[in-house]
Amino acid sequence: MNIVLDFLNVGFGEATVILLEDDGRRLCYVVDTGDKEPLHPNPRRIQLLRYMQEFGVDRIEGLILTHFHKDHIGGALSVIDHVPVGEIIVHIPLPEQIVTAGLNDYSTPIRASVALYAEMINKARERGIPLRTIEEPYTIRHQEAELKLLTPDRERWMQLRTELGSLDVIRWPSEEEKLTLIDRSLNRVAMAVLIRCRGHAVALLTSDVGPDFWEPYEAEFEHVHLMQAAHHGDVRAITPELLGRWSPQAVIVSADDQGTYGLPHRELESMIRGHSQAELYYTEGQAATHRIIRLEVGDTGKPDLKLIK
Repeated sequence: MNIVLDFLNVGFGEATVILLEDDGRRLCYVVDTGDKEPLHPNPRRIQLLRYMQEFGVDRIEGLILTHFHKDHIGGALSVIDHVPVGEIIVHIPLPEQIVTAGLNDYSTPIRASVALYAEMINKARERGIPLRTIEEPYTIRHQEAELKLLTPDRERWMQLRTELGSLDVIRWPSEEEKLTLIDRSLNRVAMAVLIRCRGHAVALLTSDVGPDFWEPYEAEFEHVHLMQAAHHGDVRAITPELLGRWSPQAVIVSADDQGTYGLPHRELESMIRGHSQAELYYTEGQAATHRIIRLEVGDTGKPDLKLIK
């Protein structure tokens, strides 16, 4: 069995494609989709839909969305329009009054995020794509491969649901205070994804979670070959203790090279290099020409990382 993980340069955002290949059959799972396609595409980047078309991926078994910030879900709309999707997996349900409100307010990042999420849910319903909402860790298995979706602290998750339920679509223009609270909560209640092959932790997709997210999962795994730097290279999202425990061989930063929101933090490199032996890779670096960072695990079980233009 062959596992391919492709980390796409989507600018500021995250989109990871997981291909499970065996005996001529290929299954595709996607974790997050990046933002909506820009009006003026950057040739150094590859949006998710373009990747699907360029690499001949004609179906997504499962589209996993770690949370609904627009830089993680915006690309889902064009993909759903053009690629069959078996199911969409989320853990943050959107109240029905918001889904059906026809919101078209993109004036701030969080307003755009809510509007895009509602639009995606409606589009999935129109196309008959099942929406699976999970409330606890959920595992996808295929032969020797395992994708484990790690859910956040339940109390925080319930608090976010309460905040979402309190939104008043009639008073939408004046709901800024509530939306700001929701915006701050989303990273803390994001999902993470642990990918195993033959029982070994191959990769850890950390989305935007903080270091306290991992407390319930201390016994879940020890070492992991590759990890994403959480929250686009936010040095506050990782600790020396976690780096020492996981001892990654590679760390990937999914961010643009324009310093959007001040990320990635400049201190990240010294933290990674001071507390691990990991090589650091950026989906977009100022001198880089690659569009994809690929991790491949073949029959030998040895991970191989390469940069693809």
